[in-house]
Amino acid sequence: RMVSELGENWYDNFNYFSKDASQAASLGQVHKAILKNKKIVACKLQYPDMNSAIKADLKQLNIIFSIYQSYNKAIKTDEIFKEVNERLLEELDYIRESKTMGIYSEIFSNKKYVNIPKVYNKLSTERLLTMEWLNGKKLLDFKNKNLQQRNKIAKNMFMSWYYPFYKYGIIHGDPHLGNYTIAKDLSINLFDFGCMRFFKGKFIEGVIDLYE
Repeated sequence: RMVSELGENWYDNFNYFSKDASQAASLGQVHKAILKNKKIVACKLQYPDMNSAIKADLKQLNIIFSIYQSYNKAIKTDEIFKEVNERLLEELDYIRESKTMGIYSEIFSNKKYVNIPKVYNKLSTERLLTMEWLNGKKLLDFKNKNLQQRNKIAKNMFMSWYYPFYKYGIIHGDPHLGNYTIAKDLSINLFDFGCMRFFKGKFIEGVIDLYE
């Protein structure tokens, strides 16, 4: 897989590359590596032929939706399928993900409560994303900590998700526990920017009005 993305001499870019994955997900897995300049990085490598696998799954999903809609007209599944289809196909494109990470880095450039990994574009492709390795502990490691710590983490979590939405119309669409770790200062390390949604201003205004 690495040969497919960086060529026959791909290992020459690294001092070390762990062939055992640090993390695994539905579309790919993350390998810890060290660059020639001693920087520690995370290499997110997509599994082979995921495009075909996703399209096959979507075809099956569309059939299920068609059967469902034939006996329940209350929910229109066409728009649901369109949304799932668009988001999943976007997740396959790591170049798009790296650009989204750039947007988030700009959004949070003056904020200390969230950390976005730096992307190494020269070692990234449409199916490989090489980024800064951020050290942190799992969110659940803090469930029994004191209230002050938990409150700070909770506020940082809230701000990391809602600030881009309210101010810029962008949602991080995959906010599960595996995509967060907690740094020493209790700031949030935010990962996996594949499932992102960009909304028009009128929609954001409507959501804020609804809350008010």
